[in-house]
Amino acid sequence: MSQAIEIINNIPDKVLIHVIRHSNDFTWNFLAIKIMLTRLNLKLVMYQNKEDILHECCTELRNLIKNSVNIPNSQADLKQILSLDISNE
Repeated sequence: MSQAIEIINNIPDKVLIHVIRHSNDFTWNFLAIKIMLTRLNLKLVMYQNKEDILHECCTELRNLIKNSVNIPNSQADLKQILSLDISNE
């Protein structure tokens, strides 16, 4: 499990911000992640993408993923996030 936590901690903020901003482009298996992504996207819009808010949103998403790492639907969503290649953005 500590390996999974380390993997989650190493997901770049850039990837998580992409996931938050484009959450409707994906199919999410874990309802809690879907709800959180909707809330975090709204938060980014409300605070106009301020730098400290971006980091705070990434931290919140990372914590949810870490706390639900043993839930199969969350694991499927984590695999989807880890498979993203956003180097061209």
